[in-house]
Amino acid sequence: MVNTEYDKSEKFRLLDEVGFRDYFKAETWEEFNCQFFDGLAPKYDRLNEILSLGQHQRIKRTAIRHLRIQPGAKLLDVCTGSGDTAIMMARAYPDTHVIGVDVSEKMLEIARERANGIKNVEFRVANAMRLPFEDVSFDRVLISFGLRNLEDLRAGLLEMKRVTRSGGFVSNLDLGRPPAGFLTWVHQVYFRKFIPWLGKTFFHRGEFNSFGYLPNSGKYFPSQAGLVGIFQELGFSSVCRYDFMLGAISQQVGKVI
Repeated sequence: MVNTEYDKSEKFRLLDEVGFRDYFKAETWEEFNCQFFDGLAPKYDRLNEILSLGQHQRIKRTAIRHLRIQPGAKLLDVCTGSGDTAIMMARAYPDTHVIGVDVSEKMLEIARERANGIKNVEFRVANAMRLPFEDVSFDRVLISFGLRNLEDLRAGLLEMKRVTRSGGFVSNLDLGRPPAGFLTWVHQVYFRKFIPWLGKTFFHRGEFNSFGYLPNSGKYFPSQAGLVGIFQELGFSSVCRYDFMLGAISQQVGKVI
């Protein structure tokens, strides 16, 4: 059996390690998360460009194709952020209906402005742990670079599964871990040293360094193999894994039966 490498209780150490408790005034994980992403919203798209070396749009297009979206499908983009994935799907599949949800109103302001004039996409404030939709409401449910930010990723995946129809798919796209060796060393230097330095030096200049959150969060986030194991553990079938950038980014797709 694959080691799923995840203990949600340990994840709360992250609040102290990255300075959330010093910089934000909140009582719950959800409140910390909302304040963090409200502040990150103006910098979010630039951060994605840097982290993916300019490849994140191409990777997301490929990840969407893995979902085999059918005409007339109803699609849900969880933790939609600035809405780029939801808008990408709405444009590529104009006969579908896409809903993007996020806890950050600041992020959704950007998403709505970006989606102006696109008729088949809408954005709502919602917590991924308590989606405001009935059971089996969607044909495809996806989350991109958001699962690591949930208080309990297993509960989050089960909530996404709950709102997915039988025969539909749930997809996660997030950072992965390259295979052991030189690539692992490069990956660690890039994410744990260069990215926080870049954020502190050029993007924040004394402000809370949100670029330091991502590498630290990786300590409490499973590898792509671990995530496949969690998908299987939660009852998804035909779980597939797709690696990008030599495993630095990875997608898992599970079928709901």
